[in-house]
Amino acid sequence: MFKIFQELKTIEWFMSQIDNIDFSPAYQRLGNIWSKPQKQLLIDSIFNGFDIPKLYIQYIPISNNKDSLFVYGIIDGKQRLETIKEFIEDKFSVADDFKFIDDNSQSYYISIAGKKFSEIENSEPILAAKFLQYELSIVFMDTDEPENITETFVRLNSGVTVNTAEKRNAYGGKLSEEIKKLCETSLFFTNKVRLSNTRYTHLDLALKLLMLEMGYQDLSKKSVDNFVKDNKKYDVKCQQALINLKKKLHDIEICFNDKDTLLSIKNLIITFYSILDEVPVQHLRNFLEYFESWRQKNKSADNVGENEHIDVRMVDFSRNLQQGADKKASLETRKKIMRIYLKEYLEAI
Repeated sequence: MFKIFQELKTIEWFMSQIDNIDFSPAYQRLGNIWSKPQKQLLIDSIFNGFDIPKLYIQYIPISNNKDSLFVYGIIDGKQRLETIKEFIEDKFSVADDFKFIDDNSQSYYISIAGKKFSEIENSEPILAAKFLQYELSIVFMDTDEPENITETFVRLNSGVTVNTAEKRNAYGGKLSEEIKKLCETSLFFTNKVRLSNTRYTHLDLALKLLMLEMGYQDLSKKSVDNFVKDNKKYDVKCQQALINLKKKLHDIEICFNDKDTLLSIKNLIITFYSILDEVPVQHLRNFLEYFESWRQKNKSADNVGENEHIDVRMVDFSRNLQQGADKKASLETRKKIMRIYLKEYLEAI
């Protein structure tokens, strides 16, 4: 079954349905991507009566919704709907330079520049009511095939607004669920890494670490995309690999500091994880600190010729850390160099 129907719904209707709406279905992106000026521009558009793009919402009939409290799931328009909700909840104000485009409105209402919604309700209740009666154009989709919703999401967001990790998340499946759960519950991701999770950075890292655990060396976009699609069902081999990954991440959690600066570069973390079995647990952080101190001293080849002590191996490592870092050859080169330093470190202690 696949049905599409379009309706006009007021902002007031939307707010009345908040508890029935799933803002984060499996295929969705993370929220709060918009900056404050972007949010204020949307509110400006609504107060001035401009059209805003259509919203796409999954309609989930009660008969098909036995396992969920939600009636609707946002397919496209999450940032817009979150912005409207936040504005009504007084989480940000109208822009300080806001002006009505219509001369009649300009003369009829007092200035609302810099005001929050509750302040507008108190000073200009008619304008606040008008805001709530603004009509949103919503395309409702009714289907019992999850793949149809995922396909719609990817098609609607096939431009630059969606990054690779977000598209992988949209593929869904048991593997995506388990990877998301790992990123949300593992102290490695929640406390230790110093990587922002903006737009599923943690998800991308977790997938690549799992691939390493399963013997993959090519971490290119195509390889990771195929891995996600081929392992949607999360078979026994994949399950065991995730168990092993969790154990190794636990070892790292114990040894590293919260928001550790040593865990702030994704491709360095991937390289370190790829030889993790060769590093004594009690020396995990000390070795990476030793390695990073040398890399920082030798990461640039600018002074080669002037400084005879520069380590060209480390210059090569840093270059491979940035250029084609997901390719098999790059990872193999970095592993080889890191192993050399590991041998030197272990011989020195």
